[in-house]
Amino acid sequence: MKNVKTQRLFVSILVFVTVTMSFLCSCAEVSDNAQQVVLAPKEENTRKEIRIATWYEDSYITNFKAYLAERFPEYDFKYTYVQRTNYESVIDSQISYDGAADIIFVTENMAKRYARGGYLVPLTKMVNGFDEEALDKFKYMDEYYAIPGVSAYECFYINKDYFEKFGFKPPSEYMDFYDMCATIRKHGMKPLSSGLKDKEGLASSAMAIMQASYFRTPEGEDFGERLGQGKASFYEEVYPHMEMWYKMIEDEIFTKDMCLMDKKAAIKEFADGKTVLLSGGPEDYNQIYKENPSINLGTIAFGGKDDGTELLTGGCEYGFAVVNDGDNVSDVLEVARSLTTLMGQKAIWKDSPGSKTYLKNVKFDSPHEFDNLQDALENNLYLPYTGWGYYSREISVELENEFQQVLLGRENLEDAFKRIDEKVKAIVEGN
Repeated sequence: MKNVKTQRLFVSILVFVTVTMSFLCSCAEVSDNAQQVVLAPKEENTRKEIRIATWYEDSYITNFKAYLAERFPEYDFKYTYVQRTNYESVIDSQISYDGAADIIFVTENMAKRYARGGYLVPLTKMVNGFDEEALDKFKYMDEYYAIPGVSAYECFYINKDYFEKFGFKPPSEYMDFYDMCATIRKHGMKPLSSGLKDKEGLASSAMAIMQASYFRTPEGEDFGERLGQGKASFYEEVYPHMEMWYKMIEDEIFTKDMCLMDKKAAIKEFADGKTVLLSGGPEDYNQIYKENPSINLGTIAFGGKDDGTELLTGGCEYGFAVVNDGDNVSDVLEVARSLTTLMGQKAIWKDSPGSKTYLKNVKFDSPHEFDNLQDALENNLYLPYTGWGYYSREISVELENEFQQVLLGRENLEDAFKRIDEKVKAIVEGN
């Protein structure tokens, strides 16, 4: 009997211990699960955020974004798009109160102004692999403040099916281009698509004529230097050479409705076969094929001198700058450094095939659609306004504004050039 009681006591103790251990294990499991729930968000937040500001819409930087995402999976990239017409003023505002992105796309003027204000990190040590031609755009006080992007320029895309149908050849001078557009009109078609809501395209067409004519003469070669000294005049010197450009407005090759058309709408109009020509740049190449994968595409230069020399207006127009703000500058610099490599530049170039990288001794093979431009790209690619002194970009903006007023019929060309002189004088004198 004593043994039975002893056994019962032992069983009772064993059951108690078992139940207690089960309870404790359950509690531990719940505790572990709870801890996992609490810790999970912490793991997600370990990815550091890097912000990038640009004037290019997402579809224009697809390869750039893919490269950074693959190269740096530990970072969470946030992109801010601002329209080109408002971009500079928006960044001006943001950078003045420490609200700018970590990496910003910059023009020459932006880079130098922000460097002067102490807003940018010098990048001199990481950009020695680039050509001085590009680096000079972003130089301030013996330091470089941006990584050069690829080249940008204005050209014409052509629908080669129409070119063959009408028997056209690439024009070698402006009169050829004008005659070609007149022939297209006779066939009942609109010659040109151009998104001039962004005024730069219109100004580029005018600057191409300036470069092909007056700026290539002995008197015009030092125009920019004299302009900065207040000894040059757009009205007296350049205006007499602009008759052909104005004729293209009078004969509705450039039309008022283009000022209401953005680049996307212009590309669609051209890709749908409603026009023969599209005013654009290498960055538009991928966008055209997205709209019409089967289009028979080619390119031509805007025009050139009477001797048949083709010219293009463009060059290194933008770079990548690092804002001197925040606790993650070292991380941002790591990302920026990757854009100086062959792979980084190739990714940037893929979003703009037909352009060129400014890495020394590096050349990417352009698609065959750009074959007609190769001589001009290698020998006659100009950015006239970069030689107009420290305020060159501000002067260029005034040209853009005035030329748009001419196209809209609100001002004649002569008065526009007189006003340009007045505005340039005010800019140079600091009024």
